[in-house]
Amino acid sequence: MDFQGMKVNSGLKDALSAMVASNKMPHAIILEGSSAAGRMKLARLIAASLVCTSAGERPCMVCSACKKSFGSRRGEKKYAGDKLLSEKLNHPDISEIAKESDRVQFGINPIRIMRSEAFIMPNESDVKVYILSDAHLLNAQAQNALLKILEEPPAYICFILECSSSSILLQTVRSRSVVFNLGPPEKGEGISSKKMEKAAAAAANVASAVMAPKEYELLKSAAVFENDKVLLKLALPELELIFRDALVIKMGNSETMSVSPETAGLLAEAFPGEKLIKLIEETRKLQEAIERNANHNLLITLLSSRLKV
Repeated sequence: MDFQGMKVNSGLKDALSAMVASNKMPHAIILEGSSAAGRMKLARLIAASLVCTSAGERPCMVCSACKKSFGSRRGEKKYAGDKLLSEKLNHPDISEIAKESDRVQFGINPIRIMRSEAFIMPNESDVKVYILSDAHLLNAQAQNALLKILEEPPAYICFILECSSSSILLQTVRSRSVVFNLGPPEKGEGISSKKMEKAAAAAANVASAVMAPKEYELLKSAAVFENDKVLLKLALPELELIFRDALVIKMGNSETMSVSPETAGLLAEAFPGEKLIKLIEETRKLQEAIERNANHNLLITLLSSRLKV
């Protein structure tokens, strides 16, 4: 499998490459860990690999299936980096399923629609791929609906669940899937350990300030980012991990990933699960805004207002 320059550990590369090459991809896989961007990039590369018609390494980026998948990048040998997130894959046998935009959690309706369509044979490929983004936001009803098709899936189906942590999902869903952990988020080249420590500390301060009764504490904690755009970019993934850990603890698990499990524990005690999900979602939106080069001062304002939900 061609990972298009993605930084993936050798064990995961070998496992996925072997599955793609042998056409023995499990009916359901869960991609957890790393960042949302990293998980989605890998999910799209796996999906493209499964429909690619090349006899060699896949995705080849030049066959008819790859040209359809990658749209405007047709015929190019490489399609690496952030371009993998710039647009959805366009192959008729690849679908991306997301939660309804007006809901905090991932409800049952998108899963019901997907389930009804899943039994329709693929259009052009031998496989039909569904990517479920933000699968950690699936509510219990939606997960139970998904479970019905995971128990007896059509032979041609592959589900890819993009998820911050599989421990948030029902055990019955996990048991019918193969879990791949991408590890911690990439820190980026040229970033000093001191800078990363500062970002982690800033994230912990913001997370603590979210619990404060007055908005002033949150504004004060965000002041450290005023003249440091890089620090904000590094701190937001750490902040998302803290909120994610809080949700995991809230659901009775203990598998933490952030550098501030104590803060996550306090958040779990302070807030209901729905609010923790909202905090994860808002932090994700801020990260996406940074990738779009949004105004830095506006981002700091949004940080203070959106996290006080």
